[in-house]
Amino acid sequence: MNFSLVKKRIFFLALFIVFAVVVFALNFDMGAMVSSRQKKNDELIAEQMAYHVGTLAYLYGYPIVDMHTQMHNETHRLDPDQQVYAAVNRLYRYPAIVGPHTAGNLRAPNNDTLYFSGWFDVSSQPLIIHTPDTADRYFTIAVTNLYAEVEHIGRRTTGTAEGYFALVGPKWHGELPPDVKVIPVESEQGWLLGRMLVDGPDDFDTAMSLVNNIWLAGLSEFTPGKPPGAPGEMSGERIDPRAGLAFFDVLNAHLRDLPPRAGEEALMSQFDLIGVGRHHDFDPQTLSAGARRGLERAIVDGEAIVQAATQRTIPDYNGWMISREIGRYGFSYMHRASVARGGYGNLPEESLYPAMVFDADGELMDGSRRYRLHFAPGQLPPVEGFWSLSAYRLNDLQLEENALARYSIGDRTQGLVYNPDGSLTLTLQHEKPADDSANWLPVPEGRFMLVMRLYAPTEAILGNDYLLPRLENVPVD
Repeated sequence: MNFSLVKKRIFFLALFIVFAVVVFALNFDMGAMVSSRQKKNDELIAEQMAYHVGTLAYLYGYPIVDMHTQMHNETHRLDPDQQVYAAVNRLYRYPAIVGPHTAGNLRAPNNDTLYFSGWFDVSSQPLIIHTPDTADRYFTIAVTNLYAEVEHIGRRTTGTAEGYFALVGPKWHGELPPDVKVIPVESEQGWLLGRMLVDGPDDFDTAMSLVNNIWLAGLSEFTPGKPPGAPGEMSGERIDPRAGLAFFDVLNAHLRDLPPRAGEEALMSQFDLIGVGRHHDFDPQTLSAGARRGLERAIVDGEAIVQAATQRTIPDYNGWMISREIGRYGFSYMHRASVARGGYGNLPEESLYPAMVFDADGELMDGSRRYRLHFAPGQLPPVEGFWSLSAYRLNDLQLEENALARYSIGDRTQGLVYNPDGSLTLTLQHEKPADDSANWLPVPEGRFMLVMRLYAPTEAILGNDYLLPRLENVPVD
């Protein structure tokens, strides 16, 4: 036997075994490295996708989640002293003309109308709204869906004769009683905010009797001319899902129920990628660590974007800031969210709210100064409803008590004195003028904001053919 040849074979066999072991070990290490790198990449993708898509979902869903929150908190008895409470498909009627001590949770409220509000749910059947004959008195009911988009029932759109209107959801099929006008609603839940014109304390009882004669009834409980009975109260705990992952839970639940909107298919597909779209049942317990971090960041930054959007500069005309993009938003999700953050609003053709915070010198308006607003002959605001001017504290947008108990001035103010040429000059200051108080609007002592209300503005206002006059600074003697 050739021992030398055997030794060589044994040597090469051993060398092969060592080489195989080394290759296996290297492959194992490489596999582990690849697996580790892939895991990190997956977590990075999950976090960044959740963050970026989640931020957009936050902006998109802000009014949906905000209205869900308010609906729960105003249709459940949270505490005995709760101001605004009414069961679903019923109305709450504010019991007084808004003043410094009766504004409740309203921001920059008007002093010209009586408010009434309610939350509707037409998932099982239509909701019928009864409105009385107001004898041409101005009123409006804003029907707001979960997308914060609005349509109106009232003098401008449906007249002031007695009427019945049925809110009908997208899934309902059936027949309504005769003489009931259909109002299709895109979402099965939403908000009603009504306003009834009131001409001061002497007119309160008449205006309130009309508000009390506006009522709601589900189709199954509807009898013409007969309001339904009051349902039992529902108690509950206050909720606020807007600051945590519950935001996406609420948004997802509504998206799975809301009908798809044209042009949003690609957006909904992106929402599906992070588990909050209409084809998923969102469960925060199943989120990866990266996805959770991303969504939590999205909530923080989404809220910051909404807050910043509410402070954007609005185009001004003669110093009056006017936003005409209310109630119809299309794909402007950030703007929609910022409006919802401020409290929703009417369509511009129903009412416009020019606002002012800076005087003619570019300074914040202050009650220590004096101002004048002069309407030239024939240049009073051209409206088919009414116009009025109010002043609010700038820090909290509330009315401030004054000796005259006057919180708005406008075309219905008794005793206004017009100049010989037909022009009108309004005096705006904190202290009572020395001459007379007929045309005086008391303003808060400190910094304040002016809001002009133009109800049922004409095309001249909507198209900027008519502009409100500039506010004038009056020298102090």
